[in-house]
Amino acid sequence: MLFKSKKLFSIIITSYNNEDKIERAIDSILNQSLDSRNYEIIVVDDCSTDNTQNLVNKYNSKNIKLIVLDQNSGGPSKPRNTGIKEATGKYVYFLDADDYLAPGILDRIANDDELLKSDMIIGRTIRRNDNSLTVHARFMSNENRYNYNINEVPYIYNHFGPPSKFMKLTIIQKNNIIFPEDLHFGEDKLFFTKLSQFITKVSTITDDSSFIDRTTSNQSLTKSINFYKKRESDLQIIDYLLDQEVNEKNIKLLNRFLEFDLLKSCNSFVFLNSEKTEQINYFNQISDVFNNQLIKDKVINHISSEYKDAIQYIQNNDFETFISFFTWLKKGSKIIDNQQNEIKLTDMKYKYSIPFQQTNLLNLVESKNEIKIQVSIYGVEKESILNLSIMSRNDYKEDIVIDDFEITDNIMTISIPKDKINEKKAAIYNCIIVYEGFKHLNIKYGYDKKTNLKDKNGVFYPTINGNLSLKLTNK
Repeated sequence: MLFKSKKLFSIIITSYNNEDKIERAIDSILNQSLDSRNYEIIVVDDCSTDNTQNLVNKYNSKNIKLIVLDQNSGGPSKPRNTGIKEATGKYVYFLDADDYLAPGILDRIANDDELLKSDMIIGRTIRRNDNSLTVHARFMSNENRYNYNINEVPYIYNHFGPPSKFMKLTIIQKNNIIFPEDLHFGEDKLFFTKLSQFITKVSTITDDSSFIDRTTSNQSLTKSINFYKKRESDLQIIDYLLDQEVNEKNIKLLNRFLEFDLLKSCNSFVFLNSEKTEQINYFNQISDVFNNQLIKDKVINHISSEYKDAIQYIQNNDFETFISFFTWLKKGSKIIDNQQNEIKLTDMKYKYSIPFQQTNLLNLVESKNEIKIQVSIYGVEKESILNLSIMSRNDYKEDIVIDDFEITDNIMTISIPKDKINEKKAAIYNCIIVYEGFKHLNIKYGYDKKTNLKDKNGVFYPTINGNLSLKLTNK
């Protein structure tokens, strides 16, 4: 352990009426294998009216500090900022009271000297739903990377939530980086946008770091925020970035907000079913952004070609066609168009188009010890394909990853050992081609096919959307 002169971790728990979950959060820290002298727990309560404060006070631990705000702040920003002021550790970690740390994660980091050279350490986040455990934001922790330049970590700007991020406290305090207390939504985005300007060395690990609670009884506040309130926050952050110096970080950040927030969000029924006056107002707002000279010169060419038509309609001030494009993209009929050796999906009148990406099952055969499948792949560079993942819908620990395959032209051949399937729990598994680090491509399939296993009944079948799945039941 490189750092011994003071506490290594400051875990800041923000709470408001979390009497059902607060003890689980605190216990997940106290039960870590790391000696408690190496961390502190700062609970900042936002004026709870339930029994939360009493439950925290029952802990007889010197390294737990409870701070109660004078009045309810209405969001996570002020409690987190209060925690930052009180923190003394090398790394700060923000833990919502309804979430909890994974066992052993603090010890894992504390005893890896290379990790302790990092400005930020990112682990794996597990999403707990009512009946399943799945990996959240898988691309953030799909590989062990030590002290990479932040711009060398693929897709790092795609996810700005606090879970599983350990951040060097001195960088936050020295640069006076705080969570904005005047934003209705997107406080995480602006905080991490500003923080990234000062982050150099980033490490990512595949170890479980935290569990986020997304069960029915724990509805997220963000789900209740109006679509346009969210976009207002995004536009504020874009304005902030446009006022900063032009560098690689800011170009990547602008690309993230324009593509992921401004454009991708339009591919939703929430937007398409909203009032026309609201749609027009939003269209005018993003028109100002996409006609900004810096955006036109430095950012637009990095945006996915899926939105090439949409950007053209914005810059031509063509609102009606913009709406028609996203209506088609969301629910319109799509046909394959092969012109000049470029395959695209288009509408029936060939007015709109997007890149064509698809994989179809061509063959599924089995021998005594293995199942061999062959798929055709279109629209994906074969060099970017990582594996076939047979992913459990219930428990990420049951996933099967097959990274031994062959590709000839556009035909991918994968051999799956039967014993790998047979040892898994009875459940339903999605069969996914993984490429470019984390992106998923569903395998299209049309009929049921049973497979002969030792201890399980197995059947490959198409879902309602025609995607290949595997159902395992006990014999």
